[in-house]
Amino acid sequence: MTQARIVLRDTVLERGKRLMEVTQIASLTELVSLMFSRYGKHLEQTWEVQPLSPTFAAAEPPPMPQRQSIATSDSESDFVFDQPITGL
Repeated sequence: MTQARIVLRDTVLERGKRLMEVTQIASLTELVSLMFSRYGKHLEQTWEVQPLSPTFAAAEPPPMPQRQSIATSDSESDFVFDQPITGL
């Protein structure tokens, strides 16, 4: 395994230690390896936005309106306003 030495700012080191606690990773080496393996490809693809090669999905066309019919009923259970609305 190749070894490399990196120097981290204090704020970055603090965040690294918090991430180690959250992820229960034992060392900064493992944390850096995890971040490279999970997020390295994304960083490569999105570092510089290319205007001719979008990375987003095309918008879906709006749904076509559908006709809706309201069923009519002649039964006596239909609601009828018998009293005027008051007190509003």
